[in-house]
Amino acid sequence: MSDNESEAEQQQQMEGMRSFVNTSEAVNFIIRLRAFAGIEPFKLTNNWTGEQLSLRQMDETYWLLVRCPIGREEDKWTNWEKEAIEWKWRRQWNLIRISLSDGDIGDGMVESNEGPSEPTD
Repeated sequence: MSDNESEAEQQQQMEGMRSFVNTSEAVNFIIRLRAFAGIEPFKLTNNWTGEQLSLRQMDETYWLLVRCPIGREEDKWTNWEKEAIEWKWRRQWNLIRISLSDGDIGDGMVESNEGPSEPTD
């Protein structure tokens, strides 16, 4: 990765963090993520909404992205986080699964990188 790419990536991450810190509407959620390269834990607070947003590793496979009240009810939230980690997602009907794969990035791109092609008759 070039310095320009890493700088652009850092700017994009900062913009995402700013959007949380500057939001004025409260939304609470717990999202379970599988570990992937380059993931770093963080914790942000938004005093306008009284919320915190954190990303932390729960075990070697899963991370939790949690948006909750700063003064949350610890017992309740700890229980929900535990349920999210132990959740058997294959047996659920109320599930949103987002799977991103970059295995095909670059396939067929040789021609497009060579510049515009001439129209064929």
